[in-house]
Amino acid sequence: MGELAQDVVEEHHYLRVRTARGAVEIIGNVIHLPGEDPVRLAPGPMSVMRVLVKAQGAVISREHLLRVLPHCGSVHGLEMWVSRLRQALPDPHTVQTVVKRGYRLAL
Repeated sequence: MGELAQDVVEEHHYLRVRTARGAVEIIGNVIHLPGEDPVRLAPGPMSVMRVLVKAQGAVISREHLLRVLPHCGSVHGLEMWVSRLRQALPDPHTVQTVVKRGYRLAL
């Protein structure tokens, strides 16, 4: 486990992060967003979501995502995972594109 802010708890298949809107929890392949029903995600989109949740709203570059998600393989693959993640979430605007910089989680 790397050094994370105190409002981040991560153990094996569990991740919990406090946000301004409430706690975001990932348990296995299910994400619990504040005020929403739990959502089951495929492995690729879940990998992206875990990185974005841990970033706590910071912008994560495509290059960084490709480095930390070695099974993604390409920019096109990453874009597909992000697209599928947005489609699975109750509000697709939860994952924002920051032009020429990357992606961030809006929670």
